[in-house]
Amino acid sequence: MYLSKSDFKVASSCPSKLYFKKKRHPSLMNDNPYLQFLADGGYMVEKMAKLLYPGGIEMESWDNPVQAHQEALALITERESVTLFEPTILDGQRLVRVDILNKKGGLLQLIEVKSASVDMSECEQRSPVRGKRGGITSDWMPYLEDVTYQYLVLSRAFPNLQVRPYLCLVDKSKNATEGTTCNQFKLSRSINAKGRKAWAPEVEYLGDLESLRKNHLLAIVDVMSEVQELADEVDSKSAQYLASISGDNIVRISAELSSKCKTCEYRTKPVEGSRSGFEECWGALAAQEPHILDLYRIGDVGGRNNNLVGELAAQGKARMTDVPIDKLTTAYSSRQKQQLACLVQGEWNAPELPGLLKRHNRPLHFIDFEASRLALPYHEEMSPYELAAFQWSCHTIQDSQEPAVHKEWLNDDSMFPNFAFARSLREQIGNEGTVYVWSPYEVSTLKEIRRQMDQYGEKDRDLADWLDWMTEADNPRIVDMLKLAKDYYVHPNMKGSLSIKDVLPAVWTTNADLRERKEFKKYFGVNEAGKIKNPYDVLSPLPIGAGLEEVVKEGTGAMRVYQEMMFGESANDPEIRQQYRQLLLQYCELDTAAMVIIWRHWAATSI
Repeated sequence: MYLSKSDFKVASSCPSKLYFKKKRHPSLMNDNPYLQFLADGGYMVEKMAKLLYPGGIEMESWDNPVQAHQEALALITERESVTLFEPTILDGQRLVRVDILNKKGGLLQLIEVKSASVDMSECEQRSPVRGKRGGITSDWMPYLEDVTYQYLVLSRAFPNLQVRPYLCLVDKSKNATEGTTCNQFKLSRSINAKGRKAWAPEVEYLGDLESLRKNHLLAIVDVMSEVQELADEVDSKSAQYLASISGDNIVRISAELSSKCKTCEYRTKPVEGSRSGFEECWGALAAQEPHILDLYRIGDVGGRNNNLVGELAAQGKARMTDVPIDKLTTAYSSRQKQQLACLVQGEWNAPELPGLLKRHNRPLHFIDFEASRLALPYHEEMSPYELAAFQWSCHTIQDSQEPAVHKEWLNDDSMFPNFAFARSLREQIGNEGTVYVWSPYEVSTLKEIRRQMDQYGEKDRDLADWLDWMTEADNPRIVDMLKLAKDYYVHPNMKGSLSIKDVLPAVWTTNADLRERKEFKKYFGVNEAGKIKNPYDVLSPLPIGAGLEEVVKEGTGAMRVYQEMMFGESANDPEIRQQYRQLLLQYCELDTAAMVIIWRHWAATSI
């Protein structure tokens, strides 16, 4: 059994996870749409990086590590100069597949490609992976430990060669040209026997190679000093991890229980006949309800430098009610105490909330945006990870007794969409009434569009003035419903979350009158057990192409579908394009309908 670089990365986040990974425990990462969206961008960046090395050899034999290593070893030994893509290199049971390995005489350049970004125009005086005081920044530590592990394996596998490590990153100081936009990189996935797309796609470059090599969007950063700084620690950690998988039986390295367990990818739903990774760590305490990890901001209880969760777990305590009240002393304590009270009293709707909502000026506009930031931009002149706003939805209430009126906008033009997005929104919500959002995201998006107007020389004084006004600090016209939920509303079923995806089903299952309203009827459904469905689970999947079905239930899915609709394999197929369009429209409409449902529930006593 080998310790791969991905094994090392997983174990570094929590050593117990190495055991779960090797044992193939169910993981929430397996079908995580956000990770796949990021991975797609990463595959494009990796393809761009490889194209900078003409004549590079794509290595195979992944299913036979020894053979793959021998093939790579032969090429590196026999040739004075050679570039290998994803060669397998072994050092005993340590295994790495290097993104790009470039040999020049006695030098081996180890190039680890990441879709993470840097702005090289701001890094003239220091390495982009170090802070102002000279230390390695925490954000870069996982990447540097990864490349350090590879460096150690290569150095031992090739003791007579000098190994030099680099990170190949996306440079935000550069602007996309015709040959470096994402539509020049065609992603295609094979379909398995179960009708599911493969996780890893094939990537084909459609543009001009010479132009790409002159105007690529990458920065190659020498990280030799950082690797040398981390080498001893990484070597020690990898030895510990390797020892746990080297015997006849894999041994789980026990990790300290803490609030970090809340977001563990192995905290999966129980499956009959087997235990989840979370259950293996927590034992009988995993089944405690309501669980301590579901207390709002549990990581802050007892102070940031204390592990109250671990202390209580060591005493056999893991219920939310086991948290000592005298430990709730932070700025979040009021909500935490209210959440505990709701375990007995049920839903809490602050008495002042209905009156507060009643004072908001009509009309009431409930808005939601969908936007994307890609490593390789959609359009020329855009910089990597620059925002492209492609959709909005708005429900408007004039009279509380009448159904909300829904309007929407979705870009289907090949041009940069942001200014058309802002103009259409301004036409819809104008200057009158209250604008409800959920989180600061919508305001920050409008701020970014205003900045882009200056950047791209967009001459529209009226639009610029409107955006300046809409994004003023503490603009009373903008009401953040997430903040209202934080200050005035608690439901036990929200389990400490303020996400609209958790507030909506809590409200929906509580208020039967809302489920009977004609304007919301299409979001009602029950499962096989007769329980009321989350409205997001009622959204209809639509057939896409050869027997596949898709449904968009969250923002990352919307980004992926928009990218596929505009720039993917089916961009020129009107029928499939229309299906993608319908998926986006029904999802974004529900996001603002959800806000209306929650508003009506909160305001019930005042309308």
